[in-house]
Amino acid sequence: MDNSNNLICDFGVHKGESYRQVPASFLNWMVGVNHHQAPVARAELRRREQAALASVSSCASQHSELTG
Repeated sequence: MDNSNNLICDFGVHKGESYRQVPASFLNWMVGVNHHQAPVARAELRRREQAALASVSSCASQHSELTG
């Protein structure tokens, strides 16, 4: 499990914000320029992707139960 939820951005317009609050576009920029915190950005993007996939899966299951 990563700990990106405990890390705070320490630069730029998002200084002082949790990486969980930073926009995906900023995280993608960090990865793209190989920023020294790119691994944190990559982990947060992965966490968001997994959460979205889990949500879609959960919605599909609920839909099947309702229409079953």
